[in-house]
Order: sequence, then structure tokens, then C-alpha cells
Amino acid sequence: MENCVIDNNSSRIIPLFVGHEACEPSHSFGPYVRDCYLVHFCIGGRGVLSNSYGTHEVREGNFFVIRPGEITTYTADSKSPWEYMWIAFRTEGIEYFTDGISVFETPSGIDERLASMLKSENVCLEGCLAIIYELLYSVARGEEKDGGDYKIHRIKRYIKYNYMLPISVSSLARDFGFERSYLYRMFKRKYGIGVKEYISSVRLENAKKFLADGYSVKESAAMSGYDDVFNFSKAFKTVYGVSPSKAKSENKTQVKKYEIHT
Repeated sequence: MENCVIDNNSSRIIPLFVGHEACEPSHSFGPYVRDCYLVHFCIGGRGVLSNSYGTHEVREGNFFVIRPGEITTYTADSKSPWEYMWIAFRTEGIEYFTDGISVFETPSGIDERLASMLKSENVCLEGCLAIIYELLYSVARGEEKDGGDYKIHRIKRYIKYNYMLPISVSSLARDFGFERSYLYRMFKRKYGIGVKEYISSVRLENAKKFLADGYSVKESAAMSGYDDVFNFSKAFKTVYGVSPSKAKSENKTQVKKYEIHT
């Protein structure tokens, strides 16, 4: 393992250190919280990153991002363990990678340049800054190029983590700059389900978990974004085939057999 500290200056993006490691099979690190951004470039093999946004497969040619304050665990594959390089940096008053996406395609040439720096005796501050800025530019350009599809992905993420709020198709369309009908078509094309149906599925899936954890039907409904217990019960029975009260009375194992997939 290499971990070279960078002597740095007063840039608004502050490189901290770079490193390299070829991991053993199933080698795992975490759960751990960083106070900086840490970007890993996978240059061989594969592994898995787990954070609050889910579990993400990472392969050669990808880079993954760990954000400040984010609890992460990452694990090398048991048969084809990854080899990666990393670069860490802090920012002053600026946040990056805020949309929840954690794995990206590595821009051409970046890993070779970082590898070359790691072989030298002195890691170049300017070179590290150039790599970081190129990464940020690449991600920004990817968002711009992807256009509506990228926004649709952000909407799906927003619903997943904000289902308890009074969100609707109209409010999402307004907040993300879409016409309501256009949002419906784009979301349906990309995910095979309408926005309203997806909101309902996420809410019901979480309500099922709340019931299994011992919360009352009323509490589960409220925590899942339903302000009407009757409507919640009706929707729950339509999807799972049992009422919320019946699901609650059953043991957790049995409740978990009622699945919906989106």
C-alpha cells in the first residue's frame, strides 16, 4: 500500500493524499466515515461499495466516490479482487457528487497519469489538482449530455429517500423542471413504471418494514407518507393481498414474503 501526503496550498480544492493497493480476495474496509472526499480508481478486478445509497458493483474502468461524513464499506471480490488507486481532497464551501450517484466511468488517461505520479518520488500538487478538476468536469459534462435521463435518475433517487414527504407527480415535475406529461413518459420509458406508481411502491415497501418492526398501522402509514389510514390500508391490501393489521399480526418472516419489485 502506498499513501503519499501532498504538500498543498490555499486552493478551494485541497488535495490531501494519493495511494495504491492491490487487495487480497474478500479484503474489506469499513464501516468507516471520512472527513474528506476519497476517490478510488479501479484499475483491475472488481469489488463492491456499500453506502447509504445502496450497494454498488465496481469494475475495472470505474471510479467510486466516498463523500465526507458518509458511512461506507468496500470489499474486494473473492475471485477477482480489485486493484485501485485513490486520491483524497477537501473543499472549502463547495459540495460535489451531491446527487447520490457513487460509481462513474473513469475518464480516459486519468488512471495512467495518477499511476505515473505514484511512481515518482514527489507527488505533484498541480497534477493532482488537474486530475480532480478533470473528474469534476467529466461528471458535469456527463450530466449535461445525459440531459433528461440524468434528471429522471435524480427524481427516482429523490423519491427513494424522501417518500415520507408530501411529494406528487406535479410537485416533482415543477421542482425538476419538467412538464407533468413529459415526466411521466420519460420515467415510464426508463423504469417501466409510472411516477405515481413508483412513489406508492416505495411508500408501501417501507410501510411493510415499519409494520414488521412493531409500529402501529397509523404510525406506519404516517411515516410512509400517507395522511389517510383508509387509503393506506386499501393500497396495502391491493398490493400485498392482506390488510396492514393482518400483516402486522404475522411474524416478520411471513411479512417479508410479500414483495414488490420496481
